[in-house]
Amino acid sequence: MKHRCLAGGCSRMARASALLGLLFCAAALFAQQPDDLQKLSLEELMNVHIISASNISEKLSEAPATVVVLTAKTLRDRGYTELSQIFDDLPGMDIVRPWGDTWFKNYWRGYRNTIGDPFLVMIDGVIFNHLYFNTADVLATFPLSDIDRVEIVYGPASSVYGANAFMGVVNVITNNDALKDGSSANVRIAAGSSQARLADATVMYKSGDFRLRVSARVDDGNLDDAHADAYEYTKHHYFEDRRLWGGFLDNPSIGDGFASPRRNRAADIRAWAGELEAAVQYLRLNAGYGVEYAGDRSLNHTVWSRPDFSAYLRYQHALSPRVTSASFVRYRTSGVDDDSYFVESFAGTESNPQQTAAFSFWTVNSNSTTVTQDFDIKMSESLVLRAGARYEQKDLQKEYDVHYGPRLPPSSIDGSLYPYPPQPGDSTGAPNRLTTESIGGYLQSWWRLSKRDRFNFGIRHDHDSRHGGATTVRMGYVGTEGPWGLKTLFGQAFQEPNNRLLYGGWDGSGSDPRLRPERSTTMEVNGSYTRASYESMLSVYHIVNRSTFVNTIHSAKNLGDRHVTGLDASAQWLLSSTRSRELRAWASYSHIFQANEKKLDENGVAIGTGPVGDLAMNKIHIGVTSSGARWTGTLRGRWFDHRDTVTTNPVPRVPSYASFDAMLRVDDVLAKGISVALSATNLTDKSYFDPGVRDANAGVTPGYFDARGRWIGSAGYFNSLLPQPGRQFVLSLEIRN
Repeated sequence: MKHRCLAGGCSRMARASALLGLLFCAAALFAQQPDDLQKLSLEELMNVHIISASNISEKLSEAPATVVVLTAKTLRDRGYTELSQIFDDLPGMDIVRPWGDTWFKNYWRGYRNTIGDPFLVMIDGVIFNHLYFNTADVLATFPLSDIDRVEIVYGPASSVYGANAFMGVVNVITNNDALKDGSSANVRIAAGSSQARLADATVMYKSGDFRLRVSARVDDGNLDDAHADAYEYTKHHYFEDRRLWGGFLDNPSIGDGFASPRRNRAADIRAWAGELEAAVQYLRLNAGYGVEYAGDRSLNHTVWSRPDFSAYLRYQHALSPRVTSASFVRYRTSGVDDDSYFVESFAGTESNPQQTAAFSFWTVNSNSTTVTQDFDIKMSESLVLRAGARYEQKDLQKEYDVHYGPRLPPSSIDGSLYPYPPQPGDSTGAPNRLTTESIGGYLQSWWRLSKRDRFNFGIRHDHDSRHGGATTVRMGYVGTEGPWGLKTLFGQAFQEPNNRLLYGGWDGSGSDPRLRPERSTTMEVNGSYTRASYESMLSVYHIVNRSTFVNTIHSAKNLGDRHVTGLDASAQWLLSSTRSRELRAWASYSHIFQANEKKLDENGVAIGTGPVGDLAMNKIHIGVTSSGARWTGTLRGRWFDHRDTVTTNPVPRVPSYASFDAMLRVDDVLAKGISVALSATNLTDKSYFDPGVRDANAGVTPGYFDARGRWIGSAGYFNSLLPQPGRQFVLSLEIRN
């Protein structure tokens, strides 16, 4: 085939306990002078400037939103190996990981949906949600070596960013300058469990007002299968049964039992000349199908490759001491590579019990052109305005372009002789394409009544050629009194249906071109208390979503109203800070008081009102970092309450669980700037589940062949439970200068 895509529990606990002991003993014994960033008090950290809440620089404590900032040092000290791992430690997030064509789902503050993500993911303010799916999976490919910080903004932000800033914004801010002329580099090379291989590097050159930065990332590995047999339809024997798959199992690119490889790539090239910035970026998330699909219906050792290319120019210039202009133009492509393929097994019927299997190629190609113009206007010391406009034209594919091979009985399939179909190519005909245009304009204002009181008001109107107009408003009050802070916030947002939900349905997961945008309104009160060695925050929110998208086996629909009320509480402590040692800790607690919505059955028929499924009503995150000049050790953990599932899931409840991760790093090994780090995830090798995505309807009844030879197996495509990886280690070598 000539296609380029196809050429002992107690002892574990004891070892984990020993590792924890070594981690913190080492951190305590060898901790030395903390570096300069760690010397900042928590009060000083609350006064750092951010840009994501309002798309303008402002103090974190004064931003009209609940915002969490994770610095590059925090990311490094926690041992993250890819950026979507930040959601594992953030309040208000119900993270679900299928590790497949859906890499992760984040049910942010009770927003459980099927396809697409209800938040924007950006690099330096440039949106990277997938053009076809509106997913944020690409976050897992971002290079870590060029990051300065990540700003996570909670709450609707459509009045700032337009469509799809529904539940929040994740903005990755990169390093765009150096302290002095010359070259600098940050390189990380890592290897670990499940054949993990990682290289993540950034090189920057600076000469006067010219800077050139090149970042790249290569991330290879396989999904750990240590706990795959804990759920029925991810058990190994389904992926190895020749009665289901025949000779496909002899093709090493398809049939290697349970095996879900990843081959993720990224490159980001930037140049700055004075006030002009030019960028070329390529990001590709390439993975198997993980634990998403039932093993009697789909092999997971296949490929779903999602490339993203972006090129832009940005020019920022001070027109006067009071007015600054920012101009931006971008071209982007986003899709599914034509070497993405799916291998499926079909159960027989009453009239024809014969099992069959088939191979198919899938592809999607979409592109967009965007132009924006923004102005920052300082009217006076107490009044600041930001205004702007945005135009975007999208050339979108409607349905998947799919090339199918023949459906054959497994016994007649030869892995090398099967008539594999041709790859679809890079283009589809005009009937399968759609050109859309959207234009939006906004005005944001900040009025400082006094040093302690600040008001925000913003309004935006967007018009899309398919869905018409949408006006959104955001307003809030921010007040401080000594160490106390108060934010009262109101915001609206809208989210457009993505083309997958509109047109791209397939057997078992439908679509409907009649979908209309969904709307959201959030009211939130945020209180904070900050001292030099202690900071705490409590947010209480109420969210009303209208016309929420839902995807059924036959179609997609606007579900109706959804109401979510909850709270997020968090705290940080600087427990000790001396010349020889520093100890920091953090914790958060999230609770959902209510999460109710209108319900549909699997066929899309209304069946009343009930709770939103797959949400943990209570979540706790904890962590501690002990650090010094040469040694850093971190332990972080999380506890998720049980999760009652969606009505289409035959498993009514996913049990609660607790898991822990750890990191130990020694700096300046052999020479200054060279570090060695050991990271461990799921430290206690806990066997636990996330709830299945979409309909999660596969069930738990074991499959079998009946007396007529007909396969009686899973009740649907999507696994009801998603077993998560066991204990994984990654050893890293870092070079920083």
